[in-house]
Amino acid sequence: MAKQKQPAWQFKFSLALSILMLFLIFGYFTQSFLEIRKVKPVSVAIERISESAADSDVSPENYPVANPEE
Repeated sequence: MAKQKQPAWQFKFSLALSILMLFLIFGYFTQSFLEIRKVKPVSVAIERISESAADSDVSPENYPVANPEE
């Protein structure tokens, strides 16, 4: 069974879709990288650690209880 030759338009279409996909992926990672640099992850991590340490100081009788009526 011989392999059929792919029509030229299918090759061009597949190539265009591949290039578009790579462009979108590259753009996504670039945007994510720039946004993370704006947020300054170290300061966010320090804030979250300090918040969790403050939350752990709550005594067991003062734990918030979910109210099903709300």
